[in-house]
Amino acid sequence: MSAPNNPFYELSPEIRSLLAIETFRENVSTTDFIERISSGVIEQMKSNTTTTAFDSKPFIRTFESVLEELHQLRTRVQHQCNELESSAQAAEQEYKRNITDLHGAFDDVYRSYDSLESRIGDVGKTAIRIGEQLETIDKERSKASESRDIIEYFMEFQDGNTERLDTLRQGGEEGQLKTAIIARRLNAVAKEVDNDANAKVAIEKFCESFEKEILEEFDKAYEEGDPRVMAHCAKVLFEFNGGASCVQIYVNQHEFFMSNMKLEEVDHVRDSEDNADLSNPNLLPPEVDTSLVKLYDDIRITVRREAGIISSVFPQPATVMQVLLQRIFAQSIQDHIELLLSRSQKYSHLAYLRTLASTHAETKRLIENLKFYCDKEVSLKDAADVNGLVTSASPDETLDRCMDDLFVPYTEGDRYLRKEVESLSELFGNIVSEFLSAMQRRKMTSTRNQSVLTRTLNQISSTSTATGILSPSVSSPSALNEQAYQSSASPNPFEKKQPQAPHQQPSRGVDANTVTVDDSGFTLLSPDAIMRILHIHAEAVIRCVELEDQQALVTSLGQIYNVLVDFVGQKYLDIAMDDILDDLNNVKEPELACFPVIKSATDIIQLMQKHFESAMLPLIVSIPSTHRDILSLKNTFMATLERKINIVLQKSIDGITYWLSEILSRQKKNDFKPRDEEGAMMSMGTLPCMQSVDFITRVYRAASQALQGKNFEAFLRRIGNAFHSMLLEHFKKFNVTPTGGLLVTKDIAKYQEVIKMFKLPGLDERFEMLRQLGNIFVVKPEILKSILSEGYLARLDPSVLYPYLERRIDFKTAKLDRLLGISMDDKNPAAVAEQEKSLVKNGKPQRRSLFVNDNEVLKDIMKNYTHNRDFLAAFNLS
Repeated sequence: MSAPNNPFYELSPEIRSLLAIETFRENVSTTDFIERISSGVIEQMKSNTTTTAFDSKPFIRTFESVLEELHQLRTRVQHQCNELESSAQAAEQEYKRNITDLHGAFDDVYRSYDSLESRIGDVGKTAIRIGEQLETIDKERSKASESRDIIEYFMEFQDGNTERLDTLRQGGEEGQLKTAIIARRLNAVAKEVDNDANAKVAIEKFCESFEKEILEEFDKAYEEGDPRVMAHCAKVLFEFNGGASCVQIYVNQHEFFMSNMKLEEVDHVRDSEDNADLSNPNLLPPEVDTSLVKLYDDIRITVRREAGIISSVFPQPATVMQVLLQRIFAQSIQDHIELLLSRSQKYSHLAYLRTLASTHAETKRLIENLKFYCDKEVSLKDAADVNGLVTSASPDETLDRCMDDLFVPYTEGDRYLRKEVESLSELFGNIVSEFLSAMQRRKMTSTRNQSVLTRTLNQISSTSTATGILSPSVSSPSALNEQAYQSSASPNPFEKKQPQAPHQQPSRGVDANTVTVDDSGFTLLSPDAIMRILHIHAEAVIRCVELEDQQALVTSLGQIYNVLVDFVGQKYLDIAMDDILDDLNNVKEPELACFPVIKSATDIIQLMQKHFESAMLPLIVSIPSTHRDILSLKNTFMATLERKINIVLQKSIDGITYWLSEILSRQKKNDFKPRDEEGAMMSMGTLPCMQSVDFITRVYRAASQALQGKNFEAFLRRIGNAFHSMLLEHFKKFNVTPTGGLLVTKDIAKYQEVIKMFKLPGLDERFEMLRQLGNIFVVKPEILKSILSEGYLARLDPSVLYPYLERRIDFKTAKLDRLLGISMDDKNPAAVAEQEKSLVKNGKPQRRSLFVNDNEVLKDIMKNYTHNRDFLAAFNLS
């Protein structure tokens, strides 16, 4: 539908400009597009002043025209798109045809290159074959020429004419080199040809003369320090016969071997001041023997200097360095180490082992230094065997083999471990011997069995005798205590100790601080002695790591740890514990010697655990089987020791409670019916009370030194509960006068005071109840009723109090049974049964007081008196 011809409906130029393709190339907003079209129409309507009402026709006509134009524009654009698609398809077809043609062309080129490469390869193979043939022909020609020359020289030697070879020999360095090659070949020919003795002799004489001349030049250049001439002579001799003679001259005449280890130096090593501390286990071993340190320093200087010279002089420096190193180790180091070990072995196993470990560690450091010098200076070449010189190994391999050769005689198999075990047994035996000797003397005063102790002493004595170093302290079981210790106590083995002054004699006896003696005369190893044992063992572990290879290390560690457990456990703690148990089994006053033993055992358990964690565990944790075995050994030792500690504690509690009952049994019948009332008023308490308090105080002080924490509390609670139960029964046995009642309260106050020292609230409550119970002996009858209605007493059944009130001297006269509501007839069995029956209601005991259920003290009292029907019936628990 076209717009009318009215000019008003003609599209303005602005609107026509919007109906172009460029307008729609970017993102177009429909709203903006309509607004821009409508704005022109609106302006036209505003300019027409004759129309006042809104007329929609201009908008309709305008948009119809715009739609028509847009439709025509769309048709044109679609037509252009179709044309472009057709052109693109045609171009794509053309492109594909071109690509197909190019692929064919490239295939032709590739085939051409393959053919060319194949032809070039054939040409190369042909050239190689030609080159090999030419090389073979050249070698044959050279060999033929050389053979002809050798034949000519040989024929000249047959005629006794050596002028031509002598002339070549005098032709400078190049002539000497050629002469060496010819002489070597002539010598080989002479050995093969047996029918001409004259030529053979002449050649041998010439070779000897030539070698001697070159060696003289080398020796002269060596003395003058001329490395260039030395290198030339070495090269000539290498071409002549492999250079073995040259190398031997260089090594044999070296200043190091000419000046090292003179006779007076050997004597100095034998008398070295380092000997003094080697056998003293209480001192850290000397780092390394000073003479060995000096020797190794000289070797380091020599090898570092000679490595550069050898590399610049000899054609095969690795071979020469190998010979030099083997000579150094075989002649200097091995002799020196053998001297040090033979010297130390005369002193003790410990001196020998310390020397072996220190020399091994120092030699290992030397090996690492020498490897560095050799790798840095010596140029390694292909190894070869030349006239007897072993050149199949690098300097590093040579050094490793030298290290093995040095120490295999001392560490192979169980040689080292056997001496380590003997040393530990000897040193531990020296430390334990005085304890065992004291125990033996102590047992001699009794008739108890001494077989275990005697057998242990004999084992230690035989071990020391077998070592060849019998310490006077363990010479025989009867003389074990004759020697006094000479050296000071050893501090913590993990702390650095100051060495003693030089020339101090080694201590192989027993240290003065090895044992401690308590008040009862019981002997124990001192803490310093235990620390010395662990220090000695830690040092043995370090030596074991140093000297044993990885395969044997874990087995060796297990064996030396077993020695430690054997001495600390079976040869010390087991004997001490068994002796204490023997004492506790005797019916007498406990000597309280068990507490130092318990403290020593618990301290040792802690130290052994720390020692295991620091010295053993890091070395065995990566090997499950060994870790399991050694851990099992340690745990078994500790578990056994803990069981014995528990047995000793139980026995000690039994002994203490028995002795307390023994003391209380000394209470006289009339102690609480004193005739001297004034004396009773001034008394601090009865004798059994004072003895009991004194004994409990001593028990507390002794136990406080040995037990800690919950263990200490449990021990005191057992003693306190048992003593409280004894006292409850004790005060039922004695008649009490008014003045005697004062003595009762004084005794109870003393008991309460000593129990307060335990600082256990439960026990304090028990003895507070006992104090209130004691008050019933001192108050007048008219006040007694008020006393019984207060505190703990108010919560008890009257039948519980009856046995105590019955002991008052005025019980009958004051008719105290009526005060309690219990008649005298109630004491017969029928009356008691009737009383118990009346306490039951509806099948359950009738509750007298809530306090009985809520108070643990009274519950425990009930448990301790289950054998007393009258007492049990008082606690009517539901």
